[in-house]
Amino acid sequence: MRRKALLWIFSLALLCFWGATAQSQEALTVADATGTFDIGEVVVEGKGETITQVSTVETVSQDRIDLINAQNISDALESLPGVTVSVGAKNERNINVRGFNERYVPTFLDGIPIYIPNDGYVDTGNLPTSNLSKITLTKGISSALYGPNTMGGVINIITMKPEKPIEGEIEAGYAEEKAYHTNFNLGSRLEKFYFMLNGGYLDSDGYRLSDDFDENVIEDGGLRDNSDIEQKSGSIKIGFTPADNQEYAIGVNIVSMEKGFPPSTSLDDRTRYWRFTDWDKETYYLIGNIDFTEKFSAKIRAFHDEYYNVLDSYDDDTYSSQTRRSSFHSTYDDHSDGGSLTLRSRHIGNQTISAAFHYKNDVHEEQDDRGDDWEKYETKMYSFGLEDDIKFNDRLSLVLGVSYDLQCPEYANGEPLRDDEDAFNPQAGLYLNVFEDTVLHASVGQKTRFPTMHELYSGQLGGNTPNPDLANEKATNYEIGFEKPLPADSLFQANLFLSDVEDKIVEKELLDGTDQYQNIGEARYQGFELILKTGFIPDNEVECHYTYLDAENRSDDRISDKLEEVSEHQFYVSDHYKFNDWLSAFAKVQWNSERYDENNAGEFDSTGGFWTADAKIMVNPAKFMTIEAGVRNLFDEDYRYSNGYPREGSTFFALMRATF
Repeated sequence: MRRKALLWIFSLALLCFWGATAQSQEALTVADATGTFDIGEVVVEGKGETITQVSTVETVSQDRIDLINAQNISDALESLPGVTVSVGAKNERNINVRGFNERYVPTFLDGIPIYIPNDGYVDTGNLPTSNLSKITLTKGISSALYGPNTMGGVINIITMKPEKPIEGEIEAGYAEEKAYHTNFNLGSRLEKFYFMLNGGYLDSDGYRLSDDFDENVIEDGGLRDNSDIEQKSGSIKIGFTPADNQEYAIGVNIVSMEKGFPPSTSLDDRTRYWRFTDWDKETYYLIGNIDFTEKFSAKIRAFHDEYYNVLDSYDDDTYSSQTRRSSFHSTYDDHSDGGSLTLRSRHIGNQTISAAFHYKNDVHEEQDDRGDDWEKYETKMYSFGLEDDIKFNDRLSLVLGVSYDLQCPEYANGEPLRDDEDAFNPQAGLYLNVFEDTVLHASVGQKTRFPTMHELYSGQLGGNTPNPDLANEKATNYEIGFEKPLPADSLFQANLFLSDVEDKIVEKELLDGTDQYQNIGEARYQGFELILKTGFIPDNEVECHYTYLDAENRSDDRISDKLEEVSEHQFYVSDHYKFNDWLSAFAKVQWNSERYDENNAGEFDSTGGFWTADAKIMVNPAKFMTIEAGVRNLFDEDYRYSNGYPREGSTFFALMRATF
C-alpha cells in the first residue's frame, strides 16, 4: 500500500507541476546529426527509389524511439495504431499487426530478412534500438519488391549513418530491480568513407509484479521468478562512396544473451522451469547501390544470417539439475544465406518500373537433448517481383505489382521431399490527391505465406505429427485510407481495412492424441484506425489513435469465432509538453480491451482489458545532454497479454544521454 501511495503522490505532483508551469514557451529542439542509411531501405518516398504510397506506412523515428524509451523493437512498435504485443510461455515478444503475427509480418534489417528459418519468428524484444535511425512498418499490401512471406505487412529496421567527421552518443540508465543498461554509438564520415560503430549491454535481475497480483504456490509476487536477462549487442558498418552515383556498405549486427522464462502462474498449466542459456543472432551483409544514369539504377544485397540458441528445461525452480524425464537440453543451429537484385527504370514517360529477384537458402539443425542425433532441414526460396508506378499527373498515381514466389525443399532429415510450392500474387493501388491537401489511397492484392520448416517437419518432442504436405496460406487484403492536414499544426488520418485468409494453417488434434498442422482454417480481419496528431495546445505535441479490429475465425469446424492474441479495441494518447528550452515532460496512456487464450480444454479464456500509463520528466542542462526520470506502468496495473503471464508493475527509471 505504501508503494501505491507513493505512486499516486508522484503522479499528482507531476500533474500539478505540469499545470502550474503551463505557459507559452519556445519549442524544445534537439539536433539530429546522425542520418538515415538510405540504401538500407527497400522503398524510399521522394528519393528516386520511390514507389507511391498506396498502403499505410508507419515510421518510428530515432527521436520517437528516445521519447517513448523503447529499448527494443517491440517497445517501439507497440504504440502504433493496429499493433499489439503478446508475451507467452517462452518469454518472447510477438508483434501482431491488424491480426497478423510475425510469421506474416517478417522483420528486415536494412532490407535483409532476419526472421528465423525454423519457425518464421524473431523475438523483436531481443533486438535493441540503440543503433537505429528509424523503423518502418508497412501494413496490408507491401511492395512486391520485398520478397516472399509478406502476407500481413513488413517491418524494416533502418540503421544509422554518420553525417559528420566525428559524432556519437552515450547512454546509461537504471530501472528498478537492478536493471542497468548502457550503449554507445560512434560514427565518422570523411570524404568517400564512413563508418558506424555501436555497442550495448543490458543486465536485469528481472521485473517486479504489481502489488495487486494475487500470489499463489507458483509465484509469491515481488520480483517475477526467472525473469532475469543479460544481453550484449554490437554492430559495425563501413561504407564507401567512390562517386556521387555509387554507394557500398558492409555491416555486421550481433546480439547475444541469456534469459529466463517465468513459469505460468496458472494452476491449470504445467509448470515449466525453462531458460535460454544461450541466444545468439548474427547478421552479416553487403549492400551496393549504383545509379547508372538518371533513369536507371540497381541495388544489390548479399547476406549471411545466423541464429543459435540453447533451451534448457530443469527439474525445479532452483534451475540447477536436469535429471527428470521432462528435462532437456535443446539446441537450435540455424542460418540463412541469400541476396537480392533490384533494378529500376524511368525510361517510359511518367512510369517507374522496378524488378526484383530474391534468393534465400534456409538451414535448420536441431538436437532435442544431449546425445541425441542431430536433425537437419533445408529449404530454398526464390521470388520475382515486378512493380510499375504510373504517375498520371501530380495528383493521381496507379501502382501495379506482381510477384511469383517459389519454395523448394532441399533436405528433410533424410525423409522423402515434398513437391515445390509456388504462389502468384497480384496487387494494385491507387493514390489520389484531392483538394491539394487531402490524400486518398486504396489498395487490393493477394499475399501468401509458405509453411515454415517447424510446421512441416517438427515433432515437438513427440507432441506433434509432421505434415510435409502443407500448402501455403493466402490472404486477400483490401484497404482505403485518407490523410488531411488541419489547422494548428494538426493531421488527421483514417484507414479502413479487411483481410480474408484462406488455407490458414492451424493445429488440429488427431485421434492418437498428438497435434498436427493442417490447412483447414479460414479467418477474416476487418476494422479501422483513426489517428490525430496536433499542436493545437501551445507547447504540446498530442497524439491519439483508436483501432477497432474484428478478428473472426471462419473455419468450418471451429468451436468458437474467437482468435487469439488480438484486442478488439485499442486506444492510445500521448502528450509531449515543452516547458522551455531545457525542460519538458512526456506521458502516454494506452488501453487494450480483453484478449482470448485457448486453454488445454479447447475453451477460450479472457485475459481482461487493461490500462497502462507511463510518464517522465526530461531535462537538458546542456545542448548535448539529456537527463530523464519517470515511471512505467504509473498506476501499478496488474495486467497480462496472455493468461498465466503477468507483466511488470510500476517501475521507476532514470537515464542520461550525451551526444557529440
